[in-house]
Amino acid sequence: MMKRAVLYARVSGDDRDKEGRNLKGQLDMCREYALEHGWEVVAELAEDDRGASGAELDLPRLNKLFEMAENGSFDVLVVRELDRLSRRLPKQLVIEDELKKHDVTIEYVIGSYDDSPEGDLMKNVRAVIAEYERLKITERMMRGKRQKVKAGNVMIHGHPPYGYKKVEEDGKTSLAVVEEEAKVVRLMFHWYTV
Repeated sequence: MMKRAVLYARVSGDDRDKEGRNLKGQLDMCREYALEHGWEVVAELAEDDRGASGAELDLPRLNKLFEMAENGSFDVLVVRELDRLSRRLPKQLVIEDELKKHDVTIEYVIGSYDDSPEGDLMKNVRAVIAEYERLKITERMMRGKRQKVKAGNVMIHGHPPYGYKKVEEDGKTSLAVVEEEAKVVRLMFHWYTV
């Protein structure tokens, strides 16, 4: 009987645009791997392309994966590499345990881990390294943000708040009032305080 495979992909905010690391590249690699093994691909599950934390267990496509496993919809999960599934050892172990309960195995395109004590050890060491990498990335990002603020920049995530526009001047980012929108904001404050 042909095995049924589900492909899973996840990107972090820092690698969504990198070739091979983006969702399409991951799914292409997983699909090729599954087809080389003669498996039928029954689903391709990719988390949001804006980036999903490898530390979070409550992710939409991961939840769908668990639901499909519980329903017996597939036999093997194919992921590009261990850190695309998880960046925390406890999360990795929970996922493995949950899938094992439903007789689903996990295959990684990059990285092979034997079903043995040694294979488990190597996989767990890799999971701990992935967690360490996530923590170091977070540390560097926070340090960079602090340096930008100390240099006089305003931190803006996405669009500026209503009533302001982003201004770049002399290599610094700041906010400037958009008077038409500011009138609306002032009116709302007035209504609230009356």
